[in-house]
Amino acid sequence: MLHTLTCNPFGEQTYVLDHGDGSATVFDPGMSNRTEHATFLALVEELGVVITQCLLTHAHLDHVMGCGWVHDRWGLSPRMHPLDETTYQRGPVAAQLYGVPMDALPPPTLDLGHGMQVSCGPFELEVRWVPGHAPGHVVFVSHDHGWVVGGDVLFEGSVGRTDLPGCNASDLAASIPRELYTLPPNFVVWPGHGGPTTIGAEMDSNPFVNRSGSGLLQREAER
Repeated sequence: MLHTLTCNPFGEQTYVLDHGDGSATVFDPGMSNRTEHATFLALVEELGVVITQCLLTHAHLDHVMGCGWVHDRWGLSPRMHPLDETTYQRGPVAAQLYGVPMDALPPPTLDLGHGMQVSCGPFELEVRWVPGHAPGHVVFVSHDHGWVVGGDVLFEGSVGRTDLPGCNASDLAASIPRELYTLPPNFVVWPGHGGPTTIGAEMDSNPFVNRSGSGLLQREAER
């Protein structure tokens, strides 16, 4: 079962997947201060789990602010796509630019690739590479349970920003239909900001990328 915490000044969604066996995976740890650390620990204690894996959809500042703390507490290096290593390394610089504190980042494990399966206890998640918002952005798909941990690719009525270093609007306009809209319409998308949505709802009505190809981002990419 997925649990979510809203973290840091950017309102990032950190997810905890309870494996059901006393262990759990954390996705995109954005915890940025002692209060958020305490809230996270309270959830972990309530679930009765130990964090045994840390997975990143991508490495923008708001999604990695808790990686140092997770590493210090559980000895875990964040697993990520190799193409987002530069994004990850920019984290401390980005923190300075935004004027927010951030712990030192631990060395990442650059082992996630498109099409691979990641085991989270009994959950088998498919990794899909969905570039555009970040070069190495991936999503994690649970085909058995009908959900996606989607990071900053697809939101309710919106899509990820394409004006940051490493972003590419054309890539995002192409990768959402290819990697997300090919999933069943009832699959729930748990995004990196805001509440959940479904594949079907966004295919039908997302103003930026939709099934008809008339989305703002899609039209822009055709120019």
